[in-house]
Amino acid sequence: MFSVFVLYYMFPKKLWVFPLLFGIIGAFIGLVLRYAYTGGITMPFNFKYILHAHSHVMLLGFLFNALLVFVWTNFTKEIDKVSYRYYVTMQVCMALMVIAFILQGYALYSILFLTLHLWISYILLVRLWKRLKGKKEILLLVKVGIVFHFLSSLGPYALGPLMVLDLKNSPWYQQSVFFYLHFQFLGVYFIWMFALLAKKVKLKIHKKVVIGISASLVLLYAHTLDYSFDHWAIQLFGGIGSVLLFVLLLKFRFSFISQSKGLRNIYYIVLLVVLINIVGTFPMIAELVVNNRFILIAWLHFLFLGLYVPFIWVFTNKKIYLWIWIVYLISVIITEFVLLFPALSLEWTSISTMDLLFYSYLLLFISLSLIHILLFKESEDRNKLNQIK
Repeated sequence: MFSVFVLYYMFPKKLWVFPLLFGIIGAFIGLVLRYAYTGGITMPFNFKYILHAHSHVMLLGFLFNALLVFVWTNFTKEIDKVSYRYYVTMQVCMALMVIAFILQGYALYSILFLTLHLWISYILLVRLWKRLKGKKEILLLVKVGIVFHFLSSLGPYALGPLMVLDLKNSPWYQQSVFFYLHFQFLGVYFIWMFALLAKKVKLKIHKKVVIGISASLVLLYAHTLDYSFDHWAIQLFGGIGSVLLFVLLLKFRFSFISQSKGLRNIYYIVLLVVLINIVGTFPMIAELVVNNRFILIAWLHFLFLGLYVPFIWVFTNKKIYLWIWIVYLISVIITEFVLLFPALSLEWTSISTMDLLFYSYLLLFISLSLIHILLFKESEDRNKLNQIK
């Protein structure tokens, strides 16, 4: 409770500071991981512990926080004091969770703080649901995102019983993790991002389109089943979901053409993500992805670094220097290229694959940190993002 009290008065009326701060922390932990891959760390270093800390702080501390702040400030009048206290308490759990992961990995304290974080997020999202205001169809998208959040949590809840039943090495254990990741990345985050874009661009969305997009995202889960099972129905349902989503999103192309360059580019990246899912439907490509962990990492990084992070920065509607964007994009492109084509990168340069990944991630860390520092300074004047009543 003391830590909640300190944070409440250290950052009064600051919703935005938490995702920006956790984003920098998560990026730094990722940089440490890249450096560890080069063999530069000689002292005792538990890679899995640090990896868990990195993934959770970026997924929940940065991305979930940022989108939650955007949704709350765009689809309600303001965040009330009680909700804000829950929000700050959730940040305390996030900070303690990261420390616990670094010290012990998945164990008592990390699981405890992760569970508390999840339960507090339930309370916050229920409070959000009751306070939503705006166009009915766009609010339906926000509500679908909230439902996906509750649905995704079934994955972590299944891990305990699977361990008790001695099924940790079964495909269902891995699928529980994938189930959570899918309905966060291509459920909660995707739907919320599209709802925010829809309000910004003033899209005319019918209820049938919302249902179609939601159904397509559910069908896309079939792609993750490829990692554990081999059946023609997996490609069929994944393909139907991919094509359906692409067709539905393509209908809005004329609404985005007249928008700012940033919003247009985000829309094109969204279409690219869906096209990649369509390509991943073909058995040859699916098999390649399943058998190459680097490709899976490249895909998750592309979703995070190539879509959601730029969306968050663009949606702040703050000027970011072009040269910082260029450095960031170059670092992302190099990282993706090396992950997808490690043999070619080694052939074209005299730098080892792991060293090249570290250098590219160093550029990414620098550019991300600069942007977050810039946004943090400017957010002090953003009354809407900091308004608490």
